[in-house]
Formats: sequence, structure tokens, C-alpha cells
Amino acid sequence: MPLVVILIILVGIAILIKLDRDYQRKIIEQDEANYGNEYLKLEEHLSYYKENPDRIIYKPKMKDYFYVIDKNDEDYAHLLEVAEDRMSYSLIEIGDAFSVDSMDRIMSSGKNYIILDYDKEKYANIGVDDGTMPRPVVYKLLDDNRCARLFKYVTQFKKRYTMEELEEMLGKTGFSRDDVNVEIASQEEVNDGYTRIYTIDDFKRIANNPSGKYKLENDLDFTGDTLQFTTTVFTGELDGNGHTIKNITKNLANEDINKIAMFYTNEGTIKNLNIENINVTSDKETNYPEGIIAQINEGTIENCIVSGNVTITSEGVNNCVGGIVGNLFGGTIKNCVNRVNITCKSGTVGGISVYRAGGTIENCTNAGNLVGDNVNGICMEYVGTLSNCMNTGNITASNIGSGMVTYNQGHIINCQNHGTITSENGMVAGIAIYNHATIENCVNEGQLTGCHIVAGIAGTNGDPNGAEGIILNCTSTDILTIQTSTQYEQDILYVGGIVGNHILGNIEGCSFSGGIVVNTNKTTYQGILAGAKSSKATIDTKTGYGHSYDFETYYEEHAMETLND
Repeated sequence: MPLVVILIILVGIAILIKLDRDYQRKIIEQDEANYGNEYLKLEEHLSYYKENPDRIIYKPKMKDYFYVIDKNDEDYAHLLEVAEDRMSYSLIEIGDAFSVDSMDRIMSSGKNYIILDYDKEKYANIGVDDGTMPRPVVYKLLDDNRCARLFKYVTQFKKRYTMEELEEMLGKTGFSRDDVNVEIASQEEVNDGYTRIYTIDDFKRIANNPSGKYKLENDLDFTGDTLQFTTTVFTGELDGNGHTIKNITKNLANEDINKIAMFYTNEGTIKNLNIENINVTSDKETNYPEGIIAQINEGTIENCIVSGNVTITSEGVNNCVGGIVGNLFGGTIKNCVNRVNITCKSGTVGGISVYRAGGTIENCTNAGNLVGDNVNGICMEYVGTLSNCMNTGNITASNIGSGMVTYNQGHIINCQNHGTITSENGMVAGIAIYNHATIENCVNEGQLTGCHIVAGIAGTNGDPNGAEGIILNCTSTDILTIQTSTQYEQDILYVGGIVGNHILGNIEGCSFSGGIVVNTNKTTYQGILAGAKSSKATIDTKTGYGHSYDFETYYEEHAMETLND
């Protein structure tokens, strides 16, 4: 073959190698940009890991040779950081006797392996207190993750060692005993950009890179472990992948940070996640609205289910607990179910969120039993559109209890209450206590018992200051019971199949097929559609309300009473 042709072939090969190296380097630089430099340290997890290994041994997949990177190698520090941060590990049993069978499994598995190894003479100096020797740490890598890509690039032109050459160079016979159990690394990064979560330790590492993308590959059982609250703002994506985090137990009286939630603020996306059998107790005030998934949501939480029990025994007025989040400041909560039973006797409780200052709730269900002072199946106040939500849990309130919200200043549509709602001293409504906007196509099928005002859909409809309440095509079908409060003394009580006190606005296309029970000797206005109706309020039938009154006269004489309703 002419020399010129040979040279052309060699140049072409060199160019191809250069292009391939450039491409590999580009991928690695993107890895660095995605994951930053916040590395975990192995000593945080292994009590006997007293110092960095003397060498890192890498065996590429489908190969029968090794690469050795010792402490003098310019790439050693960075390779160790990436390995520690991105890999789970399995522990080799005590001792350093070489096992042909064990090494044969490593050689024949067809996977990438990394071995963190020590000089033999150092073993006695870095052992644990009981005198046992340290153990090498072995990683088994899947094909396409950050660690494998980096090791492939760095070792491409380094010296290769056969198994026999490696033994001779190290002056010892191997790395493990016969019962070595090497597992697949738990945090592999694959082509879809997600970091896989296999273990509890993997899950806790989210706090080190809260902007990353994560996907659960296993159920995680926190029995005997602790899921610590973190003040980190989560801006990434957590895909539960239909898996379950279960058996989280917290006694907030014993916690350094007195918090329930998994995340302080969610500004990213949390989806397809089940949280099962969470058990939280505390005799301290929460001091801030608490939630199971996040204290504050400004991102998206969807397709999540939570179950368990939260019990706050403190009598403090600041106690506030929501099933999914504490505060909905923005973003969206959709297709979520709360099955957590929440008891917060002196506080405010919401099946989905305690408060809402923005954002959207849609297609959500509260199935947990809720106990508190002001208790709502969904949240306390709503502005915007609340659609396709349901309460099936039983609600027990010392003051106010509603199937959906206390204050509606938006549009509640296609929502239902099927739970029993009871108030010892205050108002009860199937959908909203105060309606200052629109409630449409909503249903109450729960038994309601309260004092002062009891109503199938809304306690009061409209406001004397000018806000009109519109209730369209709603139905209520169960028993409404009004009784005397043991704590408050009201002159007039209201009970209505749809509305207790119809102040300003319109009721249209609504029906009530339940019953009304009056267990009080107080003056009680009761009606099929409204207990009472002002002269400025309208109903699409001529009957259906128990008492009518002149709007101007009444609210000049009873302004304070109205404001306190």
C-alpha cells in the first residue's frame, strides 16, 4: 500500500478520534453544568471510611482489563468526587483475601466496575474502633451515567492492566471474599435526564441539588429512619413514578426544626408520588402553615396521594395544617388526594391547603378526617376557579366547618361534599361559609350540624358591602341540624337547604331534598332554599325562604351582627 494512502488513513483515524474526544468532552462539560460541584462525601455514610483510597480501579464494561488511577494522578481528585457523589455502593466483607469466583463475577458481568482500594499496610491504621479492617468499596455502574462517561474519557489512553498484572502490581491477591455482593449503582443518570432514586440516601441527596430531575425507581420505607425537613427551595422535578414513600414518623417536640413538610418551598414539579402512613405528633405550635409535601407551593404538585395521621395537641392559636401544602402562594395542585387524618384542635385545617394567596386547585379530593377550630375540606379562602374537587372526610370544628372553603371570592364549580360536618359553636356549610362570588353545579350529600348558621351550600350569600353571591344549579340532599351554641349567644339562627342568610345576589336552579332539624329555642329562620332573604336578594321561585327583611333597614340596625356572621 502506498505510503501516501497509509498517511491519509492515519490522519483520518486521528481526525475521527479527535472528533469523538471532542464529543465526549462536550457531554462531560454538560454533565458538569447540570450537576455542579456540591459533592457528597463517603465518610458521611461509612463510619470506617477514614481517608480517601490510595487508588481507584476502573474496569470498563465487556472488557477484561483494568485502569488504575492513584493519588498522584491529576484526575484522581475529580474522579473520586464524582464517584462518591453519583454512585451508591455495596460493601465488601471484612478482609482482603482474593476470591477467584468473586472476581470472575466482576469480569464476566459485562458491566462497568469501580473499586476504591487501599494499600495493604495501611489497613490497621484506618480501621474502626473495634479493630476490624476497612473494606474496599465496589461500584457496579450501568452504561450511561455521569460517572461512567467521565471514567471512559479520562482513562481512554491510560495503561491497561490484566487481572494478573494488577495482582502483581498491588502485591496482593485481590479485593474481596467469596460472598461479595455487588449491586447496581443507585443514582445512575440516563438519557432522559433523570437521576434515579433507589434508596433513602439517594432521596436525601436531592437537597444537595434541588434544581435537578429525579425519578423514583423503588418504594422507600423510612421505618427507623428520619426524613429531615430542609429549608432548601426545590426548583427541579421529582417524579415519584407511581412509587411510595412510607412509614415516616416525626415527633416535632424532639425535632431541631419543628416542621412537618418534606420541602420548605416547591417552585418546581412534584408528581406521581404516594406518601403512605406518615405519622406526626407535636405538643408545640406549628408557627407557620404546615403541609405534608411542602410548606409553600409556587410550582406544580400533581397526581400525589398522602395518607397517615397528624396530631397537634398544642393549644396555640398559630397551629395550621394542610394535607398537601401549608400555603398555596402560586402554581397548581391538581389530581391529588389527601387521606391524612389531621387533628389540630385549636388551629386552622385544610384538606389540601390551609391558605391560598394565589395559584389553582383542581380535581383534588380530601378523604381524611379533619378536626380543628376552622376546618375546610379544601382550603380557607379561594379566589379564582376551584373545579372538580370533593370532600369525603368527616369534619369536626369548634368554630367553622365547610366542605370546600370558608371564603369564596372566585368560581367554585362541579365540587361535592359527601362528608359529615359538625361544629360545636359556629357555622357549617356544605361548600362555602361565605359566598361573595359564584358557586355552580355543586352538591352536598353530607349531614351538617352546627350553630348560628347551617346551610347545604353557602352559609351567607352576598355581602352588605356590595359583593353579590351567585348560586346556580346546586343541590343538597341530607339532614341539616341547627342547635344552640354552648359558647356563643346569637339572637337569630339561620338554616337553609341551600343558603342560611341570602343577603345580596341570586339563587337559581337549586334544590333541597333533605330534612331540617331545629334543636334550639332560639329564634330560627329556616327555609327550603334560604333561611332568610333580604329585599335585595333574588331567588328564581316565589317561595323557598323562611324569612324576608328589608336590606337597608336591617343592615343599618344590625351592621355589627352581619360583620360577625
